[in-house]
Amino acid sequence: MQLAHLTFHSSQAELQQLEQQVLEQAPSPIDRLALAWALRQSDEARSVALLDGLQHEVIGGPESAALSCRLRLLQGERALHRGQLLELEELLPSLLRDCAVIGDHEALADAHWLAAGWQSQQGDFAGVERALRAAIEAADLLADPLRMQFFRAELARASAFQNNVEAEREWAGKLPVYSEALHPAVAAALADYDGVLAALRADYGPCISWFSRSFEASMASGQLRRAVTLASNLGYNHGNMSQYEPALEWLQRGLELARRSGWAPLTGGCLMHLGDVLRQLGQLDAARERLHEALELLAGLPQARTTAVSLNMLARTELECGHFELALQAYERMQRLPSAAAADLRVIAGTGQARALLGLRRLREARLAIEAALVLSRQQGNRNYEIEAIWALADIEQALAPTAPDALSWYEAALAQARQISAYQPQAALLESASAAYAAHGLYERAYALAHQASAVRQANFSQETARRMTGMQAQHQIERTRAENEHLRRVAELETARYELLKGNHELMLHLSAISQEITTELDAERIYEVLERHVHTMLDAQSVAIYMLSETGEQLECAYGVEAGERFVDPAIALNDTASYCARCLRERREFVINTGTAAEPVPQIPGTTAMLSMMFVPLQISERVIGVMTVQSERAAAYGEREQLIFRMLCSYGAIALENARAHLRLTELQRHVMSQEKLAALGSMVAGVAHELNTPIGNSLLVASTLLHATRDFARRFEQQQAMRRGDLGAFIKQAQEGLEVIEHSMDNAGSLVRSFKQVAVDRSAEHRRLFKLAEVCEDCAQTLGVAFRKARVKLELQLEPELALESYPGALTQIIVILLNNALLHAFEGREGGCVRVGSRSGEGERVLLWIEDDGLGMSAAVRRRVFEPFFTTKFGQGGSGLGLSIAHNTVEGLLGGSLSVDSEPGLGSRFTLELPRVAP
Repeated sequence: MQLAHLTFHSSQAELQQLEQQVLEQAPSPIDRLALAWALRQSDEARSVALLDGLQHEVIGGPESAALSCRLRLLQGERALHRGQLLELEELLPSLLRDCAVIGDHEALADAHWLAAGWQSQQGDFAGVERALRAAIEAADLLADPLRMQFFRAELARASAFQNNVEAEREWAGKLPVYSEALHPAVAAALADYDGVLAALRADYGPCISWFSRSFEASMASGQLRRAVTLASNLGYNHGNMSQYEPALEWLQRGLELARRSGWAPLTGGCLMHLGDVLRQLGQLDAARERLHEALELLAGLPQARTTAVSLNMLARTELECGHFELALQAYERMQRLPSAAAADLRVIAGTGQARALLGLRRLREARLAIEAALVLSRQQGNRNYEIEAIWALADIEQALAPTAPDALSWYEAALAQARQISAYQPQAALLESASAAYAAHGLYERAYALAHQASAVRQANFSQETARRMTGMQAQHQIERTRAENEHLRRVAELETARYELLKGNHELMLHLSAISQEITTELDAERIYEVLERHVHTMLDAQSVAIYMLSETGEQLECAYGVEAGERFVDPAIALNDTASYCARCLRERREFVINTGTAAEPVPQIPGTTAMLSMMFVPLQISERVIGVMTVQSERAAAYGEREQLIFRMLCSYGAIALENARAHLRLTELQRHVMSQEKLAALGSMVAGVAHELNTPIGNSLLVASTLLHATRDFARRFEQQQAMRRGDLGAFIKQAQEGLEVIEHSMDNAGSLVRSFKQVAVDRSAEHRRLFKLAEVCEDCAQTLGVAFRKARVKLELQLEPELALESYPGALTQIIVILLNNALLHAFEGREGGCVRVGSRSGEGERVLLWIEDDGLGMSAAVRRRVFEPFFTTKFGQGGSGLGLSIAHNTVEGLLGGSLSVDSEPGLGSRFTLELPRVAP
């Protein structure tokens, strides 16, 4: 839900109505919030006072979430005004999320507007545009025309700083026409946009007119921040017109408003423009001082446009002082700022850099810089910038080739541009430079005319010079009057900067701790975890001694798992949990931290004989949820070594260490379980293979026994007849010999089959019993496996086909490969043909690309679903759990292929279309 409608910036009439509601009756929390929102810029102190305790009055109510969002909006806007950008950065993500979750489109639009202000101070113009478009979208959902018009005017203004020509073309006819009948908040935004366009075109008269209207509308709608910026810009533009008295009046007005607000960045902006006006008045030392003050106040906004402009004005002052190296450094520093990517600032920086390089006589570099600046100035359509760039180019050309006529044409081009600007008087310095160039070329008539014109300009300005100097003196006097107030603001800015640095340091600390947590918790070896913890403890804390004690398996004592003191490893005796003198035991028993600095211990700290006396100690339990697994301690010879920051760091390291050590324990238990199950799996596979071989041997041995028994009976009968001297014919002897020969042939054939089976089994058993590497033919290994599992396939009525290239040879581990093939064949028998009779499994091989070999085992069985296929190689995953499937077979096969054999194992399967497992193996194992 959302609260009652709050006008984005209230007019005077709307503010009076809100005041009346609060004064005439007991105000509700929503009435107080509405007035606080309206006063948030014009009277921030009262706005904060109205909000005091407001959250607690509606806690748990239906409006609690929406009120929380609006209060955070006010908090964020105060942070923006004070330049507390890190605080605002931390606030914005949760604020935007919560406004969206509760569906408060009004608060969401205002939150995006706040995000645009933050992006602007970061110099991220693309981010400003994204945030303003999001604000417009939210305002559109809200059907709030005031916010829609306001945000659209702000988006147009932001676009103008990027490229004023394109912005003017894009927004033509899309914004309301300015009128005093408009709501003052919208009128202020529209007039501000028109003033920016005029300023970027160097049309100073219209610019001053638009900015003046925007200032009045801003004051009428409580937009103090915009009003201060406009007063400062009005002073700057009056200075560009050489109208120094109104320039100083506007700057003084802006400074008074800025001081009233207490917002250091706004004061910095006013001092920046005051410094530039003082430069134009010739008071260079005072100008430099004001500009340095401005940069100090803007220290918390290093990426902001105001900071970039301040650096430009400081560089111009250094140029006029003849400090070309300092000017060049300031321009280079300015160009590194993200905000200096704006088109107008790129022109200014390029022209100034060229002037500094000219002063340093680096003429080739100067020409490259000014040519780029001239192109940009023409693209932007700012004639003032173009005059400055052409003038600088003329001076550079004159320095490069004093006798060439190129410089003269550029001087004339600059003067021609100057004549096109209404109420613009060419600078006497430009006229004098052109006159000197003409004189150098012997064109004295034109040189005289330009010199005469320059003299006339100086004469016309002479009567104003005294007034200017008087004005400058008055300004200096006024500056001295306000110096004490500015000093106060500077101190406030320093405090804010220190706070910013503290927050930034804490932010960087949390990022560093986050990186440490990732390093620690990815380790699965306890000894390695101890070493990483010890290394980071020594990096971040003063610690002569680090020790980690783990709870024993019996749970009756703490055992020293790791200890380092002064770089040497040590192992302390075990500590009984009921030891009342041990802080380690107390830490675990009471499940709380102990921090002991010199003079703070409630009781003497016992010391182990022969160890160094420590003046500061921390003991923190290694705790997982409610379970404590140990204690970690750090100790220092330095007194009071562990403050709140050190305690936070150590507490976080202990948390990460506890998680990592518990993970290591779990991993160790899992590894042992996997090793046990893998051993059982291997034994089961070997047992199945032995049973198969025994069954296979039964046939040839049984046949041999039967034939041998028959031959024995026939031989005994023949011997009896011979002993009894019974008459035997030649045919009887021939029949006996034939019977014996056939029987012996059957026995020989059966024994050959049995011998082959025994040899195959022996080779498989030897290979499986050790990781024996040798050169072998792939076909022979596959045939041995097929022969070994033949009984199981015939019993299941599944046909086993071999499609093998006979000469493919590998130098690898035949035992491991045999195990993998047996696992894949058994997997096919167990899963592929459930609920149906018959089927076919094919084993095939061929040469792959390069020195690779492909081996596949495919079936025409049931196939797998996508969900099963994704998890088929995970350990303990099986669709036959409790029915003979351990879930480890394919995991073992996959790990063995990718580890020992240096290959890959993949599966391709669709429901009803069978499965195909493909091994890609190197001919020579790694």
